[in-house]
Amino acid sequence: MAHSRPSKNNKDKLPAGGGRKNGRITPRYSSDISQLRYNTGKGRGKKPATPRSRREYYRKKEEIRKRRAKKRAFVLCTILMIIVTAAIIGIFIFRGCTAQQPAAPQNDIVVATEPSTVPPYTPATVELPELEDDGSDGYTDGGIYIWNSKGFDIFKGDEKSALLYSTAVGDFKEALGSDITVYNMVVPNHTAYGLPDRLSSEIGSNPQRDNLTIIYSNYGEQVIPVDIYNQLGQKRNDYIFYNTDNRWTSLGAYQAYTAFAKTAGFDPISLDELDKNTIENYSGSYIKSTDNEDLQQNLDTIEYYTISGEYECSVIERSVDGTTAQQAEDCEMYKTKLDEGEDELDVFAYGDNPLFIVDNVENNDGNKLLVIKDTFGSAIVPYLAANYDEVHVIDFRYYEGSVKDYCNKKGIKNVLFLNGIMSANSAAQVNKLSELF
Repeated sequence: MAHSRPSKNNKDKLPAGGGRKNGRITPRYSSDISQLRYNTGKGRGKKPATPRSRREYYRKKEEIRKRRAKKRAFVLCTILMIIVTAAIIGIFIFRGCTAQQPAAPQNDIVVATEPSTVPPYTPATVELPELEDDGSDGYTDGGIYIWNSKGFDIFKGDEKSALLYSTAVGDFKEALGSDITVYNMVVPNHTAYGLPDRLSSEIGSNPQRDNLTIIYSNYGEQVIPVDIYNQLGQKRNDYIFYNTDNRWTSLGAYQAYTAFAKTAGFDPISLDELDKNTIENYSGSYIKSTDNEDLQQNLDTIEYYTISGEYECSVIERSVDGTTAQQAEDCEMYKTKLDEGEDELDVFAYGDNPLFIVDNVENNDGNKLLVIKDTFGSAIVPYLAANYDEVHVIDFRYYEGSVKDYCNKKGIKNVLFLNGIMSANSAAQVNKLSELF
């Protein structure tokens, strides 16, 4: 059968640029890029491509690309919104289910036996007796403030220095472990009690109550505070500090001893039942450093008490020239025979030595106490000796060795840090103390 050829009229009806393929008419443009073509002008019967046809082709191609990009972005945003919505709904459902769960029975609650950190220390609020004040002014001599013929240290400790000491004591507790009970007592100086507030503010002496609270509130591990601030304050008008020296008297040390006894859980001995001994006309460290005439008119009396019982003592002694004995020697409770040029306050625990030991012969219960101290610790030792099997005294400024090793060797289970507030706020002293780990 012969094929008919298209008439000229049919040719005119074909779209421009179109043709036949397998008997089908193909358009010049398609909505799909893969089918998009333009006339290049090559081949028989084709006209050369014009710039306009090429621009039209690329314009159409760009439009198709943009439509596809918009579709993909729309689909992606829709998926993300569905995921976020599902997550939010899941969170609300979980919270609702948790809130509706009944509380666990009381016997299922696990309570820690010891807190991981010590709660902030809150000192007892006690109104102290009013200080006797004649309204007079004082003056500074050689860094010592003189008022009413008495010497006073100007306290410059702050929060930073308090935290250094607190951290050091906490580190000792961590090193010593849970088997050893650690106490800490910081002794305020005379300025806190014997100088009117109007003068303390004038000379720039910082509040000691605040400083002590910072120390007692910031131990890294559990350390038992022995806060003697109020105990001493009740006796502020009594003879609890020397006039010519920075240290406390036997009466001041006794007040601290009774506060420690209450904390440690034993009955203190009564001061009224003890025989008193005295050393008259004592010239303390303030006179030695300033040669102040007003202080020389107000010399001190050293009082010390005979503790009933039998005691054996030994000491590794530091001599006046600073040399240290190679081994311990037997001694008495009090050093009543002083070398030339020796401080009369060395009567207590033989002064500031690397080591002093008191053995209560009549007490063999094995309850031993180690006191780590500066110069304030000496006067309290005789009182403590009445209540413990043994009292060991280390002056951290001169002792060389490990406190932990010493406690393990001697079977000591109680340690008392007892230092003046000036030492506790001295970076140099705290660094020296830390060497005993």
